[in-house]
Amino acid sequence: MKYDTGKFEGGYRLSHIHQTKRYMFLLQVVIMLAFAIYLLVAGGDFEMKPFYLGINSFLYFVLVMVLLIMVEGFIFIVLEMRFVRSDGTKFIITQRAFRTSATLATVFLIVMLLFWLPIVPAAVESGTQWGKSVETDSTTEPTVISFFNSDALGLTEIDTIDIVAYGEVDVFILTEYNYVLFQDDGKSVIGGYRLNHDEYRANTELTLDFPDLSHGQFYLLVYNMNEDSNVVVDITVNNRVSDSMMNYLPLLCLVFFIANAVWAVSMFFDNKRYKRGGIYR
Repeated sequence: MKYDTGKFEGGYRLSHIHQTKRYMFLLQVVIMLAFAIYLLVAGGDFEMKPFYLGINSFLYFVLVMVLLIMVEGFIFIVLEMRFVRSDGTKFIITQRAFRTSATLATVFLIVMLLFWLPIVPAAVESGTQWGKSVETDSTTEPTVISFFNSDALGLTEIDTIDIVAYGEVDVFILTEYNYVLFQDDGKSVIGGYRLNHDEYRANTELTLDFPDLSHGQFYLLVYNMNEDSNVVVDITVNNRVSDSMMNYLPLLCLVFFIANAVWAVSMFFDNKRYKRGGIYR
């Protein structure tokens, strides 16, 4: 329910408070977006070709700024209550504040539980898993598969790569830089730059833990170790929610939930108190 500050007692001061709040919020939103975009560009989280927009640092900064703006909103409500004398007006203000905070607390609680419970990780794993079957026929010329270690927004990243080989093969994972630099130097040289140093030979099954690296293109090389026959290899790539997002998003949601829940409880009791003397029901 909207209210006209000019009709409230102390309307001049309230009008000044609301005008200051609007200007402050507008300025903070402009600064927040400008600085967040700067973080994307300066941190190398934005590329045009191939397109990549890593929003983790952007989202973290935006959420922290939104939290500060939300707390400022609480302070402005306290100032409004200080200059309003009518219990009916205070009833309207506290009722609106309670409903908004209760709704936000519920939303952030749901998001927090989704990330802390295995619902989101399991959904991401099943929804983003992809695979490919290849046939390798050479001990010196590998079958090559290229891929990126995270999606275009940086929300998911590779967790493990499962290899099922119907024969004996060697599997190397290389960064784009090392692959381009050493691809013509033979298996013995390029093998020294593989990311999977310890585990690379698959006779039946092999699971490779993908290292935690920044967004980029990678190459998976499969060498046939059976000189007399081709080998079919099934490759399955398993993804997970980005570690950085899992580290900060649930905790920030918890902070948002606590702040809104405490404020909603405070406004609820204030609303009950002003309801007795108010003219609005």
